[in-house]
Amino acid sequence: MNSDLELSAIQLLRGDLRRLDNGRGALLQCLTGTLWLTQQDDPRDIVLEAGEEAVIDHDGTSIVSALSDASFVLSREPAALGVLRHARTAQAAH
Repeated sequence: MNSDLELSAIQLLRGDLRRLDNGRGALLQCLTGTLWLTQQDDPRDIVLEAGEEAVIDHDGTSIVSALSDASFVLSREPAALGVLRHARTAQAAH
């Protein structure tokens, strides 16, 4: 395991937006709160609660909006994806 790997959480207050350009293939994991994800040319609205994740699977612009104060991690690195999933599993055990 790479102990130097650090993923910074992005904090959003309720109603804040974060624009993600060309995010296809990235994993978005909701750490706290509730997020709404919408992707360009995708009719779905994806709502994520703490501990849930979604892969951005469309080209173009995606918008992440906080339905409540929230935080999330966005990663493209395969090693980081494994760390996120491991952290979620370990957290659920407590």
